[in-house]
Amino acid sequence: MEPIVTVASAIATLILSEAFKEGGKSLGKGVSEKITQLLTVIREKFKASGTEGLLTRVEKQPTEPTVAILEAELVTQMSEDEIFAQRLAELVKQLEEAKVLPPSGGNIQTGASFKDVQFTSGDSSTFNVGNTTQNN
Repeated sequence: MEPIVTVASAIATLILSEAFKEGGKSLGKGVSEKITQLLTVIREKFKASGTEGLLTRVEKQPTEPTVAILEAELVTQMSEDEIFAQRLAELVKQLEEAKVLPPSGGNIQTGASFKDVQFTSGDSSTFNVGNTTQNN
């Protein structure tokens, strides 16, 4: 799995978890603050790019299809902004160390390039990132 996709996938896993739904409250103040910090970083980036509505939708309706759309947007934003990608990777690593997320096996890196990544949600929507080609 590509490094950027690994980070986006970890964030998606967190969003679908019970810990996220509770705001990390049951995991302690430090973890709750990290989850809030992660959301703030994502919200600021999405607001600047005009895609904040995606995060709002996922917060209100954290289903697999909505989270898949968010994950695809995270991959896009991270591939275009290395500083954003590094910040998210740092926060995900901290959440892994706090055992909120399963370890990624040290695969979280930033600055890598990728292509041919495709997300398909449950409603048959397909989101392509990179140079993906489709055969009909």
